[in-house]
Amino acid sequence: MDVTSNGFYLYDVWLKKKLNEFRKHGYNQVSLDDLWEYCIDFMWKHHKPERYYQEVNDIMSINSNDYFNFASLKAQVYNVSSLDEMELDDILG
Repeated sequence: MDVTSNGFYLYDVWLKKKLNEFRKHGYNQVSLDDLWEYCIDFMWKHHKPERYYQEVNDIMSINSNDYFNFASLKAQVYNVSSLDEMELDDILG
């Protein structure tokens, strides 16, 4: 995902604040792209707030449990190997 798309620049300062908070808690693997993707693809997927301050409030209310639940679900859904890539001997033991 390109963080410069979809108006990311409007939220840059808030996403960086949230990213710093994550890093203070030891979650160094999370990136700005990851947080932005969480906002667009999960938090605001069905309803994006009408007001900027509401969007900022949403960003600042992201907690690590919610983010990692999203990341875990994303990994389960999107990182599935095709049958062509799987080694059947490894699967069958």
